[in-house]
Formats: sequence, C-alpha cells, structure tokens
Amino acid sequence: MKFISLRWKISGILVLSNLILGLIIVIIVNRTVSENLSRELIERGRTIALNLSQYSAEQILEEDVVGLRQLITGSLSFESVAYILIQTSEDSVLVDTYNGDIPVELLEKSKESLDLEKLPELVYISGADIECFDIWQPVEEGYLGYIRIGMKKDYIDQSVYETNLILISAIFSITLLGIIVVLFLANRIIKPILYLTARADDISKGELEEKVSVSTNDEIDSLAQALERLRESVKIALDRLKKQQTLRM
Repeated sequence: MKFISLRWKISGILVLSNLILGLIIVIIVNRTVSENLSRELIERGRTIALNLSQYSAEQILEEDVVGLRQLITGSLSFESVAYILIQTSEDSVLVDTYNGDIPVELLEKSKESLDLEKLPELVYISGADIECFDIWQPVEEGYLGYIRIGMKKDYIDQSVYETNLILISAIFSITLLGIIVVLFLANRIIKPILYLTARADDISKGELEEKVSVSTNDEIDSLAQALERLRESVKIALDRLKKQQTLRM
C-alpha cells in the first residue's frame, strides 16, 4: 500500500470538508438570495404597475394613446423593467413599449389564464433572449383593462452570480489559509511521531543508550514515556543476560 503522509491526509480532509461545506453554503445562499430578490423584483413591478393603473384609468376610458404613451415612458427608466403593455378589458393592446411589434409570447397570454393570487409567471421572450416576470395589474378591478409589466429575471441572475463570486472567493481564501495552518500544526504533531518511530527502530536494533525524550503534554508525551519504560526494561533485561553469561563462563 502506498505511503501517504499524515500531513497530507489532514490537509486533504480539510479541503474536502471545506468544499462540501462551501457547496452547501452556496446552495443555501443561492436559494435564499434568489427567493428574496424575486419577491423584491415582483413587488417593485407591482408598485410600478399600481401607480400606472391609478393614473391611466381616464386615459384608457378615452383611449388616449398619446397620453398613455407618455405615462409609460417614464417607467422605462427602471433598469429592471423590460416592457410595459396597457390592455383593454377585451385584451386589445392600446399602448406598448415595442412600437406595435409585440412578441408573440406576450400575445399568447390572456386575462382568462390570469390568477392574481399567485406569483407572476415567467415568460421567455426569444427575440430579446430574456426571461421576465409577467406582472398584471387590473385597472378599476379589470373593468377598464390591465397594466402589464415585464420585470427582467437576469437582474436576479446577475445578483446571484456576483454573490457566488464573493462566496467562492471567501471559501477559497479560507481553505488556503486553513491548509497553511494545518500544515504548520501537522508538522508540529508529526515531528515527535517521526522521532518516536526512529527511536523505536533503534530499540529494535539494540541501541538502548539514548533516552527517549519528548515533551508535548498530550498523548504523544504518554507514548514517549511508555517507549522510554520499554527501553529501560529491555536494557535491564539485556544487562542481566550479559551478567548471567559472564558468571557461567
């Protein structure tokens, strides 16, 4: 069996445990950050949609396209907003931020499939290659129409990615520092063990003059004392044997 130094075994255990612990932390933090940011993003979108619904009722009733367009332009200043649609109660679009070229993925959604009690659905818009939370806000309880706002999910993905970089860097730094500390401590532990191994080998060869001396105040110290007692016992036994042989002669 190939010999593996104890210091490398200890370092390997440390690295493996840190990697496993780091992976668990990354998974937990990812889930927590993603859930919290999703709620925050959805609430932000709902707030924007609610504000628009409060000021757009009269303009929707009068089908004032110019006024509605001016109304939604200001809301696009938020980086996380991907699109805004203002629809009538019959699902016809009065105003949109696509200049009439509305993605088919949005046109496929209708108020019949809408459940305001649930979290907004994620809609993937292939043309823009983005995924958005499709938030619907009724205007006058839906009798006049709906405000639809798409909140970019990549805002969450980017935040999670940045959090992962920080976590991975921290885990790597802690692991590296831990390896250095472990190697230092392992050397202090292994050095007396190597010494005792060498002395035990010397005793087995009959080299009994040098005392076994280690001072670590732990189990290794107890092992050294036991080995010293063994050395003394063997030395006494050999001395007796030599005297008996001399008397016989």
